[in-house]
Amino acid sequence: MNLSDLRGFVSSLAVITTVLQFLSGTLVCKQYVSNRTTAEASPLPFLFGIVSSGLWLLYGLTKSDDKIVLVNIIGVTLMVAYTIVFYIYTFKKSSLLKQIIIMVCFLLFVMGYVFVEEDNEELLSRLGLLACSLTLMTIAAPMSKLIYVLRVKSTECLPFPMILMSFFVSSLWSLYGFIEEDSYLIVPNFIGSVLALLQLSLFVMYPRISETSSLMKSIIA
Repeated sequence: MNLSDLRGFVSSLAVITTVLQFLSGTLVCKQYVSNRTTAEASPLPFLFGIVSSGLWLLYGLTKSDDKIVLVNIIGVTLMVAYTIVFYIYTFKKSSLLKQIIIMVCFLLFVMGYVFVEEDNEELLSRLGLLACSLTLMTIAAPMSKLIYVLRVKSTECLPFPMILMSFFVSSLWSLYGFIEEDSYLIVPNFIGSVLALLQLSLFVMYPRISETSSLMKSIIA
């Protein structure tokens, strides 16, 4: 069996895991609701998720690709919902509002460009490159907490479900790109899978609860 025979299976699996990746954010938000705080968690995975899904949605609409459009409508909807939950439970509301304003302005700028650009091929190329870049930033967003994780020796602030799903999704889209001989899919998704794997290695190195938290719990008990 040749790799091209797996094209339909791999693309379907990539679509399904992408939707599951979006849904994995519900587990993260459930933790925020349960704890009544986002603690030191970063909103960047959700914000980059909105921008990345929004760009891929514009790409899908421009290309008239129903699969890309459907997947990213779901993505934008869920990421907006997660951001709202994050806003409710974060103690850094003003900082988050500034980030949201920047994100909205950026998306409006890109939408304006989409409407005025007449060269469809050029538009697809630029949207594709931009969407790929933002996808990498979405995957790498939890790395913004790397120094904090290394300092407290705890991965409690990292969204494990989202990082794990990022690894599977990036790996599948990279494989699909290899089958299609599409470097725009191969390069960013291969890098994305490596970044996600590096983040997952932190969960092996450090526990979910810091040593200080464990000590406090044992004292209270």
